[in-house]
Amino acid sequence: MPRSDEAASFYIAVYRAVQEIPPGKVTSYGHIAKLIGTPQRPRQVGICLKHLPDDPGQRHHSGNVPWQRVINAKGVISPR
Repeated sequence: MPRSDEAASFYIAVYRAVQEIPPGKVTSYGHIAKLIGTPQRPRQVGICLKHLPDDPGQRHHSGNVPWQRVINAKGVISPR
């Protein structure tokens, strides 16, 4: 299903913010939401990462977006 322009922009903002997390560090869905200017949307950040493509042919994929560095409010990595 094609995404709206607004949704696509949100996904790209999330992926770019996650790419900025340095190796050895973690952050939360809520922190990513605040960084991209939507502090009320941490669940949507999680949904973006859940739907991160595995296909390396895509611009953003699980090989270049370190989704494992983002944890939930309980301090654990959520399953994909």
